[in-house]
Amino acid sequence: MAYASYEQAIARKATSDGLVKYVVEQASLLGEGKNAAIDFLDRAAVGEFCRALGFAADRNWAALPLEEISPEDETGAKVVPADEASKILACVKVMFSRGKLAPTNEGSPAPHILNDFLAAGTAYRGKKCLGHLWEWRYALAVELEHGRYRGTNVTNNHPLLTALVVLAHLSEDALYYARLWVMETEGELLTAQLEKAPFKEIHETLEILQRAQEHKAKRIAEKLALA
Repeated sequence: MAYASYEQAIARKATSDGLVKYVVEQASLLGEGKNAAIDFLDRAAVGEFCRALGFAADRNWAALPLEEISPEDETGAKVVPADEASKILACVKVMFSRGKLAPTNEGSPAPHILNDFLAAGTAYRGKKCLGHLWEWRYALAVELEHGRYRGTNVTNNHPLLTALVVLAHLSEDALYYARLWVMETEGELLTAQLEKAPFKEIHETLEILQRAQEHKAKRIAEKLALA
C-alpha cells in the first residue's frame, strides 16, 4: 500500500515493510532529482522506524549519543549491536528481494553485495553467504558519521539511510570496510604518536591494528579461495 506521508503510514499502523518501502521510495525520488518528502527524517519518525524494525523502545537512534548506538567491543572497534544490525540487514535483504533496491557498480548490477554478511552456511541469489555480520556492524557504526555527530547531518542516524551509505561503498569494493578498519586504526596510531600519548595507549592501538590487519588478510584470502 502506498502512503501519502510518513505520518499517514504511522497512523495506519504500517508494517515495517511499509515504512521501509516509503523511505526507499522517497530516497529514490531524491536520487532522481524529483520532488521527495523527507518527513521520515525527524527524530520522532526515526524512532517509529526503529521500533518498527524491532529495536527496543528506548533505542531511537536519532535520540541516542553515538557511544550508546555503537559502543566499543572486545576488538577495540565501535560496532552496532548484533541484534539491531541483523534487523537492518534483514530489512535491506527484503528490499533487494522485492526489487526496491538494486545496487550497481558503475552501472553494472551488484546482486550479491549482501552475501558477505548474511549467515554462513546459507546461499542468496545462487551464491554462498559468508557470515561476516561483525563487519556489517562495523560498517553501520562508521557511517553514522553522516548523522548527527559531524556537523553535516544528512541521515539523522536513520538506520536505513545509514545502511544505504554502507551499500554505496560496498558496491565499489566488497572489502571496503575490512580495509577501512586498518586505515582508520593507522590514523589513530599516528595521532597518538604525534600527540605523544602514553605508551599504554599506543600499545593498545598497535594491538587493534594487528587485529584489523589479520582480519583484512583473512578476508582477502577468503575472496581468493572463492574466485
